[in-house]
Parts: sequence; structure tokens; C-alpha cells
Amino acid sequence: MDTIRSPRPSGPGFPRVVIQGGLPVANKGWLSQTPLIGERMARRYGKAALFTIVPILVIVSLLAALVGPVRLGDTIGRLSRLTQARAGNLATANGPARDVRFGIAEGHKNQASKEIGIGWQRQTVPWDQIQPNGPDEFRADFVFTPEMLQTELNSGVQVVGLLQFTPGWAQSNPADGGRAIPKNLGLPYNDPNNYWGQFTRKVASHYAGRIDTWVIWNEPEIRPNDAGGGASWTWAGGPDEYAQLLKVAYLNMKEANPNAKIVFAGTAYWLDKNSGREQFFKRTLDSLAADPSSPANNWYMDAVGFNIYRAPDDIYRVAFEMKSTMQAKGMDKPLWLTETNAMPFDPAVPCADRFASNPSNVSLDTQASYAIQSMALGMAAGWERLEFYQMTDSGTCNESSIWGLARDDGSMRPAFQSYKTAVEWLSGAQSVTFAPYERETQAWGAPWPDNPASYYPNWQVYQVVAQRGDQRVSVIWNGDGASVRARIPKVGGSAVLIDKNGNQQAISETGGWYVVDLAPAATKGPFDPEGYYYIGGDPIIIVQFGVDPATPVSGPGLGDPGSQVREFKVFVSPENGQKVAPGQVAQFTLDVRGYEGFNDDVTISLKEYSTQRDPAPVSSLPGSLTLNVAGTVHPGDSVSVQVQTGGDIAPGIHFVTLNLDGGGITRTVDLVVQID
Repeated sequence: MDTIRSPRPSGPGFPRVVIQGGLPVANKGWLSQTPLIGERMARRYGKAALFTIVPILVIVSLLAALVGPVRLGDTIGRLSRLTQARAGNLATANGPARDVRFGIAEGHKNQASKEIGIGWQRQTVPWDQIQPNGPDEFRADFVFTPEMLQTELNSGVQVVGLLQFTPGWAQSNPADGGRAIPKNLGLPYNDPNNYWGQFTRKVASHYAGRIDTWVIWNEPEIRPNDAGGGASWTWAGGPDEYAQLLKVAYLNMKEANPNAKIVFAGTAYWLDKNSGREQFFKRTLDSLAADPSSPANNWYMDAVGFNIYRAPDDIYRVAFEMKSTMQAKGMDKPLWLTETNAMPFDPAVPCADRFASNPSNVSLDTQASYAIQSMALGMAAGWERLEFYQMTDSGTCNESSIWGLARDDGSMRPAFQSYKTAVEWLSGAQSVTFAPYERETQAWGAPWPDNPASYYPNWQVYQVVAQRGDQRVSVIWNGDGASVRARIPKVGGSAVLIDKNGNQQAISETGGWYVVDLAPAATKGPFDPEGYYYIGGDPIIIVQFGVDPATPVSGPGLGDPGSQVREFKVFVSPENGQKVAPGQVAQFTLDVRGYEGFNDDVTISLKEYSTQRDPAPVSSLPGSLTLNVAGTVHPGDSVSVQVQTGGDIAPGIHFVTLNLDGGGITRTVDLVVQID
């Protein structure tokens, strides 16, 4: 869904996420966001295992008797691949290794999608086409034939169903058409006259073992008059009605198929933001929270979808904002990026002139860069699944944007190859870390995440580091409008340099560093501050081999080796201090950055205290101030600092001076607290 993005306050910042074994684990560190224009046998053997092993041995024996020893291995192999596909496992014997974290929407429309190591695809299963004439009709196999589905499963790609669109006979208000709230939705979930409930039960039972994961509607937050999104209005109800829709589907589908997983609808984020509304997801959680049965029923969801377009930084930032939203309710669900793209202008398509004047369209080359940047930052933020929307155009003379990795004539856009490159080198990663180089100046004020109300991070060089066994994969790109020389430390044996098209060449170290010249960024929106670009320059990938996974991840450096001193620096935000009333907390962020491979721990302690009225420093704080800060920080991390003021604190300016010590170096910073 193509949305318009405008600068509005965002939610709080959160630490960097490291994915350990595919599971997101909080870690100290950096965060991000950006603006645009436009629219993740319990023991080896035991009693339970016997109930699994014995039936398998019986089946294998029967197969051997039926097909003979020569064909037995092939038969078991096909069964195994089908089982893996249904389970969404990472690998398949047919084609490239598959990682279920990566997907392409409607990949079945062009089988070239299987050349990429994707592990899933979303497929629309429209209710109004399966039961167009009444509740007794069920034409699921007519919409998506068993042969089509089996082709996808045989390739090792998991199919995720998307349910939406109410048939005419079930519409509570026919004037709303397929967007209508279903009739009788408020009846008990398993009532025969709860039409939506009965439909979801039939679908789950029919597809059990082939499609076990279901997204319930798409972009239900859109209102008819929303700027940039009204034409994509899909749901006539609000969050309360959607909560009931979700609940009824969850209970019925879980009963019909205990292996079913239910995903909250993908919402477009910016339509709510631009319209001044709370996020639809948050509003629906508020509705579910009023139902005391929600926590006991997993909040009626197994994962949460979002559709985020055009700005890789948004993909990073929104993940932490939504985790915060869930934490406020005492819940934690995996996040799925169910749609992403940076839609291009392509002069080669029919009716290309329809898109020529759209200022939010990017070049084909920029879309290719986006494909890598979005996947890298998505993994670093901990999205459980990521999906590019979509595989193929759907008639550019009628579509609102150019969506496909492939054109309708079957030819591929550059983004197809770059997405393939991203998946090839990021798949199978056991940990993913975001370690950027932040500018030392703040041209647009306190950046996000230090300032939660800002849309603009301050990263000059982006670096996402994935560890795959003993391979360390660094994805690097430039956030500046001028080319920059950057470098990362050599931590392994040999290394290769890979461009976004997948071309490889050997790269040699220089003084213990790999040095690269990064192309400038060029994509910015009219509301962006000077110097900020919401899609970076051409990404490059450096793969180092023979790297101990325990080797710490370091941020990149600028310039040639030796052009900077080995040291650390500390930056406080907000630079000019905080103004608070007596009794309030002054909040600061310290960013500690290492240079030339500086990687020592840095300790933090109080040095002294003074005021503007009495500048003579003392070694302790008065009783009206309390300092709360971590005692140790690692270069590349950010640390939160709180100065709690008492109700009896004197008006004026107070200076809390900190010492930071590490590697034989001492730095001091002032936290400036102004009391009205």
C-alpha cells in the first residue's frame, strides 16, 4: 500500500536488537528511523520421541516394500521436502537454500522467484471468491488450485494465506461491498450463523498441513478519505470490529487446525500517523484489553504484520515502537514485515506516463539499493519475517504504482538481482547487529533515537553485520550526499567484496582494515532537512571468512587507516541540556564511540557538581538531585542517564559532570539541568 509520509512525532527509542539463533534478544545500542514522501525431541531421546520414531520406522518399512530400495531414498526425499515446506524450514534440496525470514508476495506468479532463497510467500485467499453465493458453497481449490499450491510447496516455499473481502450475501451493510463487516460477527465464535467463523473454520481445515499460517485482512486502518490511501480502503469497521473479526478467526482456526498460526493484519503505519490517529494496532489492543479472555487466548494472534514502504530507517524504528506498544500491554509477539518496496518509475512498462510525474517514485537503481538496505535493517531490528511486495506487476495501466520485481512481460528489474544478493548473503545468519558511524555534528538537532519526537537519525555510514557460522557479512552504505571513504576492521582470514548485483571480487586489507569508497545518497523528500537522505547510496557487502563468532562487532571508521587517533569520544544528547520543573526527571543519552578499533569498556562515574550561581565544583550531588546511570558502557553503545530532581531544588542551571574512563583515556561531559 503506497502511503504518504510526513514528519510527526514518533514513539520512544529502544536498544539495538541482536538476533541469536533467529530469536530477537535486546542488547544495548543504536536505533533508527527516517521520513519520506509517499506512501521478524525436547531432549535427544525420551518417551515422547518413541511415539514419533516408531511410526516413522513402520512407514519406512512399508515404503521399502512398496517401491523397493532403489526408489525408497527418492520417495522419502520428496516426502521430507514436502514436510519441510509445510513447516517453513530453512533448507530445501531443490534450488537455493531457503530462509523462512525472507519472502516475496505472490511469488507463484513468476517462478523466477524460486531462484531467490526465499522461504515464504503471502497469497490472497478472498472470501468473496470462495463463497460467492452462500455459506454452503466452498470453492477454495478454484481460486488457488491444488496444483499451484503443490508447486510452491515442492519448491520449499511456505505459503501464508491472506483472508479478506466479505461476499455480498454475508455483508452487514451491502453499500460497503467487500469491505463490509460480516453479518452475525457478534454471535458466539462457533455459532453456525456466524458466517465469518464458519468460513475460517472451513479454510483452516481444508488447507491444514499445506497452509497453516493466516493473515487476517490487510490494511484495515485505512479510511475512505485518507490522503494517499483512500483507494485502498478494505475494512468498513473500526478497531473494535476488527478485534472481534480477529478473535472469531483465531478461535475457529485453532480448533480446526491446532497447528494454525494467526497474524494480525498488516497495517501501513503512515496512514494513521499522517491522519493524527493512534496506530490501528494499538487501538485494537486497547479493545482486546477490555476483554478479560484475551491474555489467556494469546491476545488472539501469533504475530503482528506491518506494511512499511520507501524508508529503510522506518523499518528499523517502527519495530521498536511497536515492541514498546506491546510491552505496555504485557505482551510480546513476533513482528512481520508483510509488505515493503520503494516503487520506481520504469519507462519500459505500458502506460509509463501515468507514473512520470509522481515525485515519490525512485529510480530503478535506487529501488535495487533499497532492496538490500531494507532487508539488512529489518533483520537488525529483529523482524521475524520480511517480505518484498511483490513479485510481478499487476497491469501497470491500472495499478496505482509499479510494484513488481518483474514486469508483466516477465523481464526482471534490477531490484530482483539485488534482492537475490541480499537473501543469499544474509540468509542463515545466527546474529545480526546494527553498528553505524554517527556524525559528530547534529545538523537537524537532537536526532532519533535520542529525541523520540524526531524522525531523523544521524547516521553517516550504515553498517549491518550478520554472523553466519565463521563468516562475517558486513552490509555497508553511505547516508551522505557526497561520496565517503569508510573502512571496517579485518577480523578474519580472507575476504570478498560484493556489489548489489552480486558481482564478487577479492579485497585486500590496508593496515588491518578493509577500505571502500561509498557512493553518495541521492533520495530525499521535500520535507527532509538539508543533508538527510531517506534511502542511502549503493550498498556494498564485505564477507570475511574464518571469523570467530565471539569476535566483537565494531563500527566503521572514516578515511584511510591512521587518519584518526585510536580513542573514544562521548556525545551527550540533548547537547544544550534539559529544562524541567522541580520534581521532574531530566533525561539524557550518552553515545560512546570508538575510533581506530578502540574497543575497551568505558566506566562512568560522577566527577563533580556545580551551579551557575555557585561555579565552585563539589565532589558530590546535593540531596535534591539523584543520578541514575550504568557504571560501564561499550564503544558503539548508547546509555540512558536520568537526573532526578527534588521538589525543593533551587531554580537555575545545574551542572552534573561525569568522568568516562577506558583504555587509559579520560573524557568528561556536562549534563546541564535547567530548573524553571
